[in-house]
Amino acid sequence: MNGFPLAETGLPPRAADIWREHADGSLGRYGRALLFDLDGTLVDSAAAVERHTRAWAARCRLDADQVLDRSHGLRDSDLVALLAPTRDHAEEVAWLHDISCRDTRGVGPVPGAAALLAPLVPRDWAVVTSGAREVALGRLAAAGLPAPRVLVAAEDVAAGKPAPEGYLLAAHRLGVPPSECLAFEDAEVGVAAARAAGAAVVRVGGTGDPGVTDLRAVSVTPEAGRTGRRLAVRVAGGRRGAAPGRAPHPPEGGGTGC
Repeated sequence: MNGFPLAETGLPPRAADIWREHADGSLGRYGRALLFDLDGTLVDSAAAVERHTRAWAARCRLDADQVLDRSHGLRDSDLVALLAPTRDHAEEVAWLHDISCRDTRGVGPVPGAAALLAPLVPRDWAVVTSGAREVALGRLAAAGLPAPRVLVAAEDVAAGKPAPEGYLLAAHRLGVPPSECLAFEDAEVGVAAARAAGAAVVRVGGTGDPGVTDLRAVSVTPEAGRTGRRLAVRVAGGRRGAAPGRAPHPPEGGGTGC
């Protein structure tokens, strides 16, 4: 739907998982772009999402806890198809979209999000969300965070997470190979999507390789590399899977070694 080769995913996911472990326990890696999930990663919308999901479950006479458990990281269109296949699909998606746009009470930034975005310029980062564009922009505004130049939303892809299409499209629009991108995700389906695209992944709000409680544990320093701008990313608190000791000299734009 966007005219670029989705099969070109750069390095395989396992190669993208190699980080340099520093003496202080932090992990380091170079990249050329950062790709962020939205809800639970940049924006804390958990209370609003739970209100909306429970209201929709009641509307459809579904078990709310089961709906919440199945909904994490899915597009509304995929959620409706999965859990309410006999209902009018367009009507239910529109209902979820409307309540998500109208109700942003309690939405705020994930701790550390504003500081992490501050040194970045528009070509450095993108958002890849399972939410609709209007919903995503509303939540970013409610959280006091800037809107990215590149925002890949639910309506931009044929297949939502865990398919890699959203991350591949974001990398393409930034002009950066997926293997030189670092993705930040909180949901299993999102981690799977980013890894399938060939990006390195930082898990937010849970354990991972690496994983952080929130974005206060992450810092980024733009640098002028030999072939152009690159981002030195540090993650406080090592995780298994890091490459201990000295890492190979990083390739310009991506790889380990910062």
